[in-house]
Amino acid sequence: MEWEIFEYKTRFISAEVEAGKLKYVSSGLEHGFSARVILNGRVGFASASTKDEALSLAEKIAKVSENELDDFPCEKPVRVKGIYDRKVEEVDSEFIMDEFERLKSAADKANIAAAKIEHAVEEVRITNSFGLESYEKSTSSSFMVEAVFQEGSAYEVCESRSIELDIEEAVKRAERLAVDSASAVKIDSGFYDVVLQPIAVHQLLSNTLYPSLSAENVEKGRSAVKLGDEFGRITIIDDPTVEGGLMSCGFDDEGVSARKTVLTENGVVKSYYTDWKHSKKYGVTGNGFRLDNSIPSPMVSNVVIETEKCENDNCLVIHSLIGSHTANPVSGEFSLECNNAYFKGMAVKGAMIYGNVFDLLKKVEGGLEEVRQVENTITKSLRFEGVRVI
Repeated sequence: MEWEIFEYKTRFISAEVEAGKLKYVSSGLEHGFSARVILNGRVGFASASTKDEALSLAEKIAKVSENELDDFPCEKPVRVKGIYDRKVEEVDSEFIMDEFERLKSAADKANIAAAKIEHAVEEVRITNSFGLESYEKSTSSSFMVEAVFQEGSAYEVCESRSIELDIEEAVKRAERLAVDSASAVKIDSGFYDVVLQPIAVHQLLSNTLYPSLSAENVEKGRSAVKLGDEFGRITIIDDPTVEGGLMSCGFDDEGVSARKTVLTENGVVKSYYTDWKHSKKYGVTGNGFRLDNSIPSPMVSNVVIETEKCENDNCLVIHSLIGSHTANPVSGEFSLECNNAYFKGMAVKGAMIYGNVFDLLKKVEGGLEEVRQVENTITKSLRFEGVRVI
């Protein structure tokens, strides 16, 4: 019998704000185990509060499982810089209260409808019967704010691997957007050059393009993407080794060491991202991650988007999108409402963009403004030519 033990431990402290008032401050510890067992080529998976219980349950499931796996990885982890800040371990309720005061004092005109601050320390340990012993500790900090002004509203986020959060700047950005949106106007339907700012880029691509580059989705017929397909002048790299990257790690949740994977190069699809199971057919990329202590599956780490430099002139500029989760991850079709958009310096309301993400990428003209990371996407604002707007 071959086995694998995945242990995670997350300590966090967070605060939630509602209608400008501190709703609560809470802290907690999440600790658990999951195990996989291979018996006669069949793999069983189970989660439990103890290692022994998880192993015992996984062994029982392996006896009746239809899922197959040959082995588990055994690789030396990569050391990634900038993913741990000792100061995060020292965050207490007093520190959170100071951050709340900074939040309150940053808004001049708008009201704070909602906000959340969180600091966390995560530890991951993976061992298996092939000799793997990997351990990593990392930290994260995040802030989300929604501001309202009259009939206008907007939200912003900032995230970091360190204790430092630029709360004031995030609040002021949200406030500016909310104030502008209160006097937003409608624009005519038609085809516009469009600039998607980093939040909008992430919202669109994470729900359309990223799933299509998963080896598992390709294998199961849930992707229309094939190696060699061409999607515009854009390079997309999955890179868990980015210093300080929000999704950086020395190894994935199966113990495969971190490595860069070029998914598209100058618009040409070069590879898919894989977990350990699918790596046997599609190549090892180190993208076996777990959600909520689930069985590992292919997921992206930091997605770095590179393209040529361009300018913003007479474009519909979109801060974020509403309804991105409704986009079709197989066909790439989307129909999304623009949130906090601008055209020729005027705030725009009620506009929607329509299209297909694979066609849209062929219209990319380049990137502008500063590089920003939003969740797992690292990108500049991206400009696209001739996007249908209604």
